[in-house]
Formats: sequence, C-alpha cells, structure tokens
Amino acid sequence: MVLIANDTEVAEFGIEKSISILERCFVEHCHGTLESPPRLHAELTDGKLVFTAGGSNMNHVAGFRVYTTFPEDQQLTVVYDSASGNLEGVVEGSLLGVYRTASIGALSIKYMSSSDAHSLGIIGSGVQAFHQALAAIRMRNFSSIYVHSRNPSHLHSFADRLRKYTDLPVHELGSSGEVAAMSDVMITATRSSSPLFRPQSVRKGAHIVAVGRKSIGNSEIDPALAELCTVLATDSPIQLKNYDPPHVMAGKSVIDLSEIICGKQPGRISHEDVTMFLSVGLSGTEVMLAKAILDQK
Repeated sequence: MVLIANDTEVAEFGIEKSISILERCFVEHCHGTLESPPRLHAELTDGKLVFTAGGSNMNHVAGFRVYTTFPEDQQLTVVYDSASGNLEGVVEGSLLGVYRTASIGALSIKYMSSSDAHSLGIIGSGVQAFHQALAAIRMRNFSSIYVHSRNPSHLHSFADRLRKYTDLPVHELGSSGEVAAMSDVMITATRSSSPLFRPQSVRKGAHIVAVGRKSIGNSEIDPALAELCTVLATDSPIQLKNYDPPHVMAGKSVIDLSEIICGKQPGRISHEDVTMFLSVGLSGTEVMLAKAILDQK
C-alpha cells in the first residue's frame, strides 16, 4: 500500500522532529552514507521542472522531490525502499521543503552561533522567513526578535503572527541595516536581487543564515561579507559549485556544515567571530524527512 501525506501531516509532524531528522541526515552525510547529488533542471516552455534526488544507503531509503516554476507549483516528494524497489509513499505539498530548509538553518545556528546569542534578527516576511524563525528560537535562549520587511503591511502581519508563537518581544525595525546592527543571529530570507545591508552593519560575534537569492548579480547578501567571516559554511558544497550564474561565494573557502556537526571542523573560533551559513539545499534530506513523516501514518 502506497502511503500519501500532505501539508497537514507535515505540520502535525512538527519543526522540532524535523530538526532532529535533519541532524541525523548530516551525520550520515559526514560519514558518506547519504547520497546527495546536485539538483537537476528540466527547462520547458512554461518554466522549469526541478528535481532533487538522493537518500540513505545505510537505511535503504531513496527518492526525489520535484517542484516547478510554473504559475501553480504543486510539489511532490516520493519515497522508495531501495532494498526492494517498492514505492513506499508520496508527500504532496510545499511545506516539507520549507521545514527541511528551516531545520537546516536552525542546525547552523546550533553549531555555528555563539552559545550566549540573545537577539534574533529576521529580514523577510514570507513563509520561509516565518519557519526559519520558529526553528531558530528552539536553538538558543533568545531574549528578543528584530524583524524588517520592505513592505510595511507585510512587516506588521509577520510580526503579529510571530507573537502568537512566542512570548519573546518582537520589534519591527525600519531597515535591514538596523536588524544587522541589533542581531547576534540574523536570518535573511528575501527575494531581493541586491544586498540588504552593508557588511559594516554586522555586529561582532554574529551568525548569519543566508536563505534567499545568492547568485552573482542577483543576491540578497554582499559578497564582501566573506571578508568579515572567519567561518563560511554550506549544506551542500557540490550544489554551491553548480550554481548558474555562479554563487556569490564561489571560489571562497566554504566548509561543509556536516563536518562542523561531526566535529571535524570548527563552527566558530572565538566569541567575536562573524560566521555565515549559505543555504543552498542538500538533496536527499527532503526524502529522509518524507520517510519519517510517512512512517507516522
């Protein structure tokens, strides 16, 4: 029997369990048992079909996620038992990908941010920004949240929605630069094609989670941030190298987050280090998350 789940089951599974599953995926990736090739694009007249495939050799799980750039993006994540070849199930909807990305961002906070980080900054007001915030507040004992969006009405509704999920004070700020100056951990999750803030705005000891656009000429982060950072990390170095146009940090020394999680590389060297995580998408992880969600049915 092929199991089917949707966004409702993903939400019921919860972000906390998702973070735990993703942490195990990164340990597997570090040990070489998680298959994670670069994503594949199929260029069509009406947009792209994008496939991310992979799975666990150790647990005999394989599959793929497909999403599109069509006007209506109906995503599917398909899970197989690789030992038998049987199709185990399908997860329909976009929330699984959102949870996967937010969970990875949270893991970078756990392993790369200062343990006494007390302020969280969010630049952006969309679905990803919201779930990044929900995942992040589980990683550190934050005392305040600072948020900014270019759209004032989006900013107010985003801040009000966050207040329903946390008792922390949520401060609405007038610029991205203000958020950068106030945040020990800062998440950028926008569609901006130009840098959101000057590198000089970033405070000492900060950790940055860059989720939005990061291609040369189309990036929410300034490539000069690399000069500030003692540690740059990504979830998938091979995916970063496959950006087209190139990633803004292409050619820089970028560490694999899995090696930080496994203790092979430091997440930061001193309390005053500025560190940055470049979210590009580790394939196979969405399949492993889908497997865990289907196993609960």
